[in-house]
Amino acid sequence: QAPPSVLCALRRSEASSFTASLRELEKCGWYWGPMNWEDAEMKLKGMPDGSFLVRDSSDPRYILSLSFRSQRVTHHTRMEHYRGTFSLWCHPKFEDRCHSVVEFIERAIMYSKNGKFLYFLRSRVPGLPPTPVQLLHPVSRFSKVKSLQHLCRFCIRQIVRIDHIQELPLPSPLISYLSKFYYYDPEEEMYLSVKHIRRVVPSEQEAESQT
Repeated sequence: QAPPSVLCALRRSEASSFTASLRELEKCGWYWGPMNWEDAEMKLKGMPDGSFLVRDSSDPRYILSLSFRSQRVTHHTRMEHYRGTFSLWCHPKFEDRCHSVVEFIERAIMYSKNGKFLYFLRSRVPGLPPTPVQLLHPVSRFSKVKSLQHLCRFCIRQIVRIDHIQELPLPSPLISYLSKFYYYDPEEEMYLSVKHIRRVVPSEQEAESQT
């Protein structure tokens, strides 16, 4: 067994690598932060097979979950962080592991495009074949233009830690708003949907009046 000083150095190195991996992940459009599985299913509803997103896991034993479309159904599986590397929960001991989430997802996309299904999700129904995990179409949170207040919150949260939000010289309502989810915000999504409907309906009515 390695001496304690070496073990401590290794732990510090792993912690630093893990933090860097999460920082890298935050910049990826397909990472949606603290989104639950119901919202993930709504976001992926009707999308083609191979569409996917990564989100925070609702299980406290895990950090991240992968939601993806396969065979016209949305599936969910946890991502395993094991000895400083990442893989899918369905293959926690699989040799194809990566030291960062971004590297793992990019490799999975490459394999999917090559037609190599290295990852499979075991069926919960006995007798049914496993589901291939094919990652082809990342669903980006940047695909829609957000409101100005959402963009401001996102920028502030990039440089201010959540435990320091209360120290900002701002009114209580703004402090409360800054403390909410800043990757995926259900209220923001609802606002964008209503805004889209209000823009589309008059256009359709105008088109009908011209026919």
